[in-house]
Amino acid sequence: MNRNKLTTGLTAILILFSFLYGCTKIRGTDIGSELLPVVDNIYTFDTTLDVITENYIFTDSALPRLAKTVNGGTPEMLMGYISNDPQFGKSSGTMFFEMRPPVFPFPYEVIDSLYLDSVVLSMRWTGTTLGDTNQLQKVDVFRLDSLPNPDSAYYTNAAIPFTQFLGTKTFAPSILNDSLFLFRQTVSRQLRIRLNDAFGNELLGLDARNGGPLSSDSAFKKFLKGFAVFPDQAGGPSANALMGFLISDTGSYLRVYYRYDTASKKDTAFKTFRYNVSTGFANNITRDHSGSQLAAASAPGPDSVVYLQTAPGSYSIVRIQSLNGFRALKGNVVIHRAELSMQQMISSGQGDDIFSTPGNLYIDYKDTVNNLQLPFLQDGFSLATFVPTNLGGIRKFVPGPSGQVVSEYRFNIPSWVQGIVTRNNNIYPIYLYSPYIIRYSGLFISSRVNPLANGRVKVGGGTSKERKMVMRIIYSKL
Repeated sequence: MNRNKLTTGLTAILILFSFLYGCTKIRGTDIGSELLPVVDNIYTFDTTLDVITENYIFTDSALPRLAKTVNGGTPEMLMGYISNDPQFGKSSGTMFFEMRPPVFPFPYEVIDSLYLDSVVLSMRWTGTTLGDTNQLQKVDVFRLDSLPNPDSAYYTNAAIPFTQFLGTKTFAPSILNDSLFLFRQTVSRQLRIRLNDAFGNELLGLDARNGGPLSSDSAFKKFLKGFAVFPDQAGGPSANALMGFLISDTGSYLRVYYRYDTASKKDTAFKTFRYNVSTGFANNITRDHSGSQLAAASAPGPDSVVYLQTAPGSYSIVRIQSLNGFRALKGNVVIHRAELSMQQMISSGQGDDIFSTPGNLYIDYKDTVNNLQLPFLQDGFSLATFVPTNLGGIRKFVPGPSGQVVSEYRFNIPSWVQGIVTRNNNIYPIYLYSPYIIRYSGLFISSRVNPLANGRVKVGGGTSKERKMVMRIIYSKL
């Protein structure tokens, strides 16, 4: 009798220990490490479940918006043209923004006797180049026909009308890291575009008196509504990169260089116009997937290959109906780990050497009963704050076939699977994607996940023979 009680007590302790061990949110990305419960086929078991994957392209209603930073600055914006990505198609980026005088009135040293040297639009490069740094890009600058709304967070399909051509530049993205030694200054990490002299002389002719354009902010906005920096696809047909710029940086400005005469001297000077927190901006990112592998894979039906392009881009729906069989066969078990894992499939000559993979992938699920997109709150969030190290999806470089280095992504959702097993919760479809920002307005959750449009990856799907996406479950029987 005492021996039976002792055995029962030890068994209860072991089960409790196993449960607590599995609920400590072990977050190592390597299955089988010493941090995981031992799979001993007595108390702890291991099984792998099949998944079904389908590719989709995000519609306009799901496009991201670019808002000001907490201090009123601009986020990184992308400009350029990707002409040849066989897997994901073409992309282009156009920037819209304002530049204004720092103060008003904003007079020149003299009213007349001003002589133009040049007028230059400079934009601070962030260090981001997505694609080929050696293929020539051609970009054109236009004058906006209407003001960007400073109170709007524009979607990435926004376009602000422009007509008047102001200047152009042809360059290889590799030159953006060069330093330049200019008049009274040394600059680096800038794209400098000389604008035409007619526009420069127009700036020199502005007046700060009697309601002139340099007398007040409202008067200046009527004169100059802003700029569009537009990739000239016909002029750079082989361009193959998007580049990141920070317009609110001190290295971004419109500057007019000139000489002036007074009775006492002749001198050179410049005036600088900049972004300020009361101005607006937008960044149009256009994806053209026609003719790409992604477009072909977006036809209805299960896919053996999953194509994920950072927003604005694509996503996959992952269905794990095999959880029904697991629940029926295993009964009420304790889930220690429920890991959805996937690995990059590299294709020679298809851009994987120049286009980087996303730093983070992300998953949530669709409550099809209430038609709600919902986060994995218990598995990936703490006090409504997204914790990537909990949920997973952080890129890890691992050895692939023939010694190739590939990107691997793993997600862990044990609480969600436990609810299916224990409380008979619905098995909802999982959405797998590479977002710029995640937002759940009803839950007051918002978090940035990736830089805009930065990264794309092809991973094995549910029926892949080369790199199969699976869910691995480690569990204990009660």
